Amino acid sequence: MQTETAELTGDSAGTRRSIVAYRYGQAGTSPKVYIQAALHADEMPGVLVVQHLLGLLDKVKIKGEIIVVPIANPIGLAQWVYQKPFGRFEADRGDNFNRHYPDLAKLLGDGLEGKLTNSAASNLALIRAAFRAAVADEVATSDLQQQRLTLLNYSCDADYVLDLHCDCEAVLHHYAAPVRAADSALLGRCIGSKLALMCEVSGGNAFDEAHTAPWAALKRRYGDGFPIPDGCFSTTIEYRGQLDVDEVTAASDAANLLTFLSNVGAVAGAIGKPKFAEAVSYPLAGYVEVAAPQGGVISWHKAVGDWVKAGEILCEVTDPMTRVRVAVTAPIDGMMFRRELWRQCLRGHGLCHVAGANAIRSENLLSD
Repeated sequence: MQTETAELTGDSAGTRRSIVAYRYGQAGTSPKVYIQAALHADEMPGVLVVQHLLGLLDKVKIKGEIIVVPIANPIGLAQWVYQKPFGRFEADRGDNFNRHYPDLAKLLGDGLEGKLTNSAASNLALIRAAFRAAVADEVATSDLQQQRLTLLNYSCDADYVLDLHCDCEAVLHHYAAPVRAADSALLGRCIGSKLALMCEVSGGNAFDEAHTAPWAALKRRYGDGFPIPDGCFSTTIEYRGQLDVDEVTAASDAANLLTFLSNVGAVAGAIGKPKFAEAVSYPLAGYVEVAAPQGGVISWHKAVGDWVKAGEILCEVTDPMTRVRVAVTAPIDGMMFRRELWRQCLRGHGLCHVAGANAIRSENLLSD
C-alpha cells in the first residue's frame, strides 16, 4: 500500500487543504476500483466503513488496482455553522459538492476522430488514456474545481467507481446506470442494498454519473462505426442515515464491500459469496418527493423501508399554534426509502421519498 497526498492550493491566503489517497496493487492493472467517502462531508457512515475496509485490504492480496480516498471533500469537512456540520453545499457559491463534475466526453471534443479501431479492448484503453489526458489538461480556478479534478484524476479510468454516501434516515440503497445492470445486481447481493435506483442521465452530472454518462455519449456518437464498451460501473451507495455510525455496522459493511471486490476480481480468493437478496430495481424517475402541507411538527406513521399504498398515511404535520393536524399520504404505491432527519418542517419542505415501479418524472431527477 502506498499513500499519496494531493494539495489544494487554497482560495484564501494562508489556507491549504489536502486529499489523501491509499493505493493498493499495481498501477495500470485491471480491474481498477476507485472508492471514496464523504463527498457530502456531513455524511459519516461511509467514512467509518472505509476505515474498516482499509484494514481488510491491508491483509489481502490485490489482483488489480484499488484506490481509496477516505475523505473526498476536505473543503466541506471544515464547514460548520452554529455547531452543526454544513458539508453538502459549498458555503461561498452554494454549489452541491456532488454536482457539476466536468463532462469527460465534452472535454475530449473531436479528439478521438481517426483514432478509434474495430477492437473494443483497444478503444477502451484509448478512451481511458484520453480521459486521463483531458482531466490533466484542465486548469482549476478555485479549490472546489481543483477538488473535483483531483478526484476525477484518480477515478476517470476506473472499471468500478464506488461513491459512499448516506441519507438523512434511509434504508441501504444505491444509484446506478442500467447499462451494467448485472454489476448493480451483484453489488446489491453483496452489500445488502434494499433498493437500486437506475438512470442513465439524471441531470446535474453527479460524481457517479460523470463516469458512466461519457461512455454512453461516446457510444451514441461513434457506436455505429466502432465498438464502444460500457467502460465503467459507477454507483452511489447510500449507507442508511446520518446517525447510523457504529463500529459493528461499519465492520460488517466493509466485509460486504470486500465480498464485492472479490467477486469482481479486484482481490485474490473467494472472500465470501453474496449473501443477500437482490435489491429491488426501480427507475430513478419513479420516485416521488412528498412535501409538507404546512409548517409544524412531524409525527411519522411509517418507517423507512415500509411498503406503502397510494393514499396511506405516511405522517401527520401538526401546527402547534392552531392545533390543526394534516395527514400526509403516499402519492404512489412503493417503498418509502428515505425521510428527513428533523421532526419539524416548514411548508413546502420535502419530508420523504417514495420509490415506485413506473417512471413518472423527467429532466432533472435528483433533488439537491
